[in-house]
Amino acid sequence: MKLKEKKAAKAIDKTKILVVEDYFTASMGLCNLLDFWGYDTCKLAKSGEEAVKKAEQERPDVVVMDMDLSGTMNGIEAAKMIRSSYGIPIIFTTAFSDDQTIEIAKAAEPVGYFVKPLDFYKLRSFIDIAVNN
Repeated sequence: MKLKEKKAAKAIDKTKILVVEDYFTASMGLCNLLDFWGYDTCKLAKSGEEAVKKAEQERPDVVVMDMDLSGTMNGIEAAKMIRSSYGIPIIFTTAFSDDQTIEIAKAAEPVGYFVKPLDFYKLRSFIDIAVNN
């Protein structure tokens, strides 16, 4: 296989990630970093409703989702729907680390839970583990 063909095959096999974040600066920063690492970041979603719709349309390999979203459906509710309907692993990001929030988040069966500000290298390892399980 020629080098050009290898690069094309690798691009096709990229891990697709749906980023769900209602804070524009945070979502763009995360997407830029994920793109830099070679992931295929799907379209962004800003609400729980939009996340469910994009998960159905895009069928990402993993969803990185803020728990506290604008709209009528928060990240936990959206994650439950995405996991049960499509079996897509969820990694939560949040500003909250209290016991009650963590207990509520567990019901969505996330593969990861990160308190902001994010440790991007830990997030990267969780993405890779989630996709390879």
